[in-house]
Amino acid sequence: MNHNTIKKPLLRFRFVGPAIHDGRILYDDFSIFLSNIRLAIERIINGIRTGESVKRGRPLKTIQILSALEIVSTRKGSFGLALDLRREEQQFPGWDMGEQAIDLLMQGLESIEKDGDLPEEYDQGVMIALREAGRVIDRGIDKVTINSKSTFGTRKVLYTQPTRERIISRLRNYEQSYAVIEGRLLSVDAKEDKLRCRIEPSVGEPTLCRFDESLTEQVLRLMRQFVQARGEATYDMGTNKIMSLYVKDLEPIEELSEIGISNLPISSFWKSKAFEDLATEQGVYPIDDLSVITGGWPEEESLEPFLEALRRDD
Repeated sequence: MNHNTIKKPLLRFRFVGPAIHDGRILYDDFSIFLSNIRLAIERIINGIRTGESVKRGRPLKTIQILSALEIVSTRKGSFGLALDLRREEQQFPGWDMGEQAIDLLMQGLESIEKDGDLPEEYDQGVMIALREAGRVIDRGIDKVTINSKSTFGTRKVLYTQPTRERIISRLRNYEQSYAVIEGRLLSVDAKEDKLRCRIEPSVGEPTLCRFDESLTEQVLRLMRQFVQARGEATYDMGTNKIMSLYVKDLEPIEELSEIGISNLPISSFWKSKAFEDLATEQGVYPIDDLSVITGGWPEEESLEPFLEALRRDD
């Protein structure tokens, strides 16, 4: 076989950071990043086809096929690998929506790096997937270098902590009209025709939630954890209370007990101290002259009316 005719992979990734050892990467980090990159590609294809990246119900089989990625090779050192779209036959140049979506993915990441305008297909669903991919940046990976080479051109981007911060900042613009609730994620029903859960806050009534098929894995992973959910709320017209929430975005957050509140110094009010310690703290010392504490009632005033008033109150 002529190696010059072998098609080069569309995507190459290189992970760099203290979490990478001897060319190895934790499976969880690998899975988090790549599964969300694949999800972003799937959502961009949805955007190309329908104008909306996240559709209610199960993803179309066609979309899953168009966005399916396979590992072509890996590299040692810092950790690297190459991915390509799974194709049974050659596509017409420029007609492959999977390849087009990968190029749009790279265009958008370039724009995020430069604070530029995003492609039209980059909506909230795509940005959420990219934010979730960046969770590895908090786990000992400093940067991910991504290279693409397709019929649409060659591109190179870096995913770093500033990249993730810009993504989060842009996501806030999408959420201005959304309701946000926090609480423990409970009672998940992941049947295809239901897809419901309950979020129970520390104080107050729980909120019934619905979610899209694409969030199922994330919802199940966060079961019983404290989360922040954002989405389209249904309100009670009389009380303006949220009755239900259609979740579009979900992420774990730390509870107060998990962020060190139990390690805060205890107020001295609650500490049991010896009498001598309390006296020293308050500057109270023994006295030699009792006259310094005598007096307090004017000599010209009689004490009897005061005592009589106390008896009447009894």
